[in-house]
Amino acid sequence: MSAVAQTADEVLIHVRFQPNAEVWTIDSCPEGLSPKAWYERLLAGASSYYQTLANGRGFFRIPTATFASLAAK
Repeated sequence: MSAVAQTADEVLIHVRFQPNAEVWTIDSCPEGLSPKAWYERLLAGASSYYQTLANGRGFFRIPTATFASLAAK
């Protein structure tokens, strides 16, 4: 199963947290950027697209154009 699902209009990015709330894994993290920095960038630019899930997980469902802009910064 792919951790990142992409359709014509949106990108799904799954986030998993450690018990102490630190980012454990996050999908599509640009090279040279820490998982925490990528999560913070996504929150700053796409927080309205974030949904919290149970068991220390969450995901962003970001429009493709918005994702491309955030990934290119």
